[in-house]
Amino acid sequence: MGANNWSKEKLNRYLKEGRGQGVGKDYLPWNYTYNYSSKGRVSRISGLKTRRIHHLHSDNQYRAFLLFEFNSNVADIRESFPLLDVEEVIDDKEDLRFDKFIDRETKEPYVLTTNFLLTVKDVNGEQKGLARTVKNTTELKRKITFEKLEIERRYWNQKGIDWKVMTEKQLPRQLAKNIEWVRETLLEWSEGELNKSEQSILMLRFLLENDELPLREALKLFEQTEGLKKGAGLFLFRYLIAKKELAVDMTKRIDLLSKVKDLLL
Repeated sequence: MGANNWSKEKLNRYLKEGRGQGVGKDYLPWNYTYNYSSKGRVSRISGLKTRRIHHLHSDNQYRAFLLFEFNSNVADIRESFPLLDVEEVIDDKEDLRFDKFIDRETKEPYVLTTNFLLTVKDVNGEQKGLARTVKNTTELKRKITFEKLEIERRYWNQKGIDWKVMTEKQLPRQLAKNIEWVRETLLEWSEGELNKSEQSILMLRFLLENDELPLREALKLFEQTEGLKKGAGLFLFRYLIAKKELAVDMTKRIDLLSKVKDLLL
């Protein structure tokens, strides 16, 4: 048996480690980025909401994570969530091909996972679960992909949890790029010597009072007025967007030459 083969011993070890268990900072994903080879680019990213490292196995998963985290209604993100009780939960499973998801050498069934289990707040402030599977459209042409998706669909339907498939069409690259650009300002120690909480308030007032200026000019003038280092103005502008004190169209490239009033929503 090869080192990468799935076995009952490995299953028991994962369970003992607590994988697929916990919430928030205590959650452990079923699969880490180093557990198996991925067809896409893997990422490990520190979650701003969960305060833990998230393990993502493709660029699409990374973009999905950025969108989920930026959404104010999302309270928790659990990636690589295992369907450990899948055969017990699904009642109508006679036509499902579980036999396709076993290790060929050991004959041990793989543990199927859903890419993301989210905890979100509804309009009434109550929390509920949402399950999301991320696939590239090219993967949807494979029969085995559809067979796994049908297992997931029935599982989450039986659980009473909303489940959907997302592809790159629902994960705009520019939106994800902009979120990545502004979220950096929320990381600890990203501000250097800046007092971003206090100085961002001054920045917000300054921009609203000078919204006829091109953004680049306004940021430069603010730096000069407050005696700040070059680049501090842009950092605070990004921080205000990340904190949602300023609203801009995140689906488009943010043009620093545009007037402030034309950028703000």
